[in-house]
Amino acid sequence: MTQFLKNIKITRGLLAAIALIAASAAQGQPVSDAERCASISGNPDLAIKHCTLAIESGRYSGANLAKLHYNRGIEWAAKSNYDRAIADYDIAIRLNPRYGDAYYNRGGAWGNKGDHDRAIADYDVAIKLNPKDPAAYNGRGFERVAKGDYAHAIADYGTAIQLNPKSAGALLARGRARYYGGDYPNAASDLEQSLKLDHNNYTALWLYLARKRGEIINAEESLDAETRTSRGGAWPQPVILLFVGRTDPASIVAAATDSDAKKQNEQRCEANFYLAQWHLLRGERERALPLLKEAQSGCTREFLEYEGAVAELRRLQR
Repeated sequence: MTQFLKNIKITRGLLAAIALIAASAAQGQPVSDAERCASISGNPDLAIKHCTLAIESGRYSGANLAKLHYNRGIEWAAKSNYDRAIADYDIAIRLNPRYGDAYYNRGGAWGNKGDHDRAIADYDVAIKLNPKDPAAYNGRGFERVAKGDYAHAIADYGTAIQLNPKSAGALLARGRARYYGGDYPNAASDLEQSLKLDHNNYTALWLYLARKRGEIINAEESLDAETRTSRGGAWPQPVILLFVGRTDPASIVAAATDSDAKKQNEQRCEANFYLAQWHLLRGERERALPLLKEAQSGCTREFLEYEGAVAELRRLQR
């Protein structure tokens, strides 16, 4: 399952840019590169082209030039070119030292490069500039989980929840952090609330794991009831059926196969993680370890199962 956290915050005045373009077109005026830089969506290469033309035109300075570099940084990040994204965010911040969103996005880029300390430092500044922004607390919590600092991550997610009590994503994140730290009853409580706000099978799976680890009775029955109307035969139904005792591990491996290579890699990543959990619930540590290592190497950083595999390996290898 793709991680709920979005490391890129797009606050580019898109609607205003579209309105400007529409007005220019209506009046027969050419649309500027700066307007296209701000408005193009889903085509990073084209957006980068117009951002670059606007930057190199020499017509912009100060905060306006900072926005152009910020927008181009977003597009580089969309292409997973985090070094160039960071370079643009650096310039945006130099031009506008109070550019909170640029610090936030640069933090996400550092995190995607695996530099958690620099990511946290940028989120620190973003929080100082805008202490009421739950996204920055979520971002910092995410990086703290990656470092194994669950207590501070839980505190960050708690602040995000205070700022936005209806955030299913923040509740899911705090529930997972509590799970990694061994606080299974409170993890289950958070995950129950998240499931009520955003009913999906992955949250139900994490809730099941917290209940089982916390020795909460009827975990299988609850998982079956909570997913009965949403399974529909699609993945991750095979994982759910394994946990409720209606299939076996070999069937999970077979079900993860797909003709689409990307989809197969994603499903195998998840299968490895959840099969490892199935073995751990049975006390089969030696069978779980290689599966967790496969999940760590095969899952992308954005997947909850990657985060979970790293946390589980950290716990098992102490």
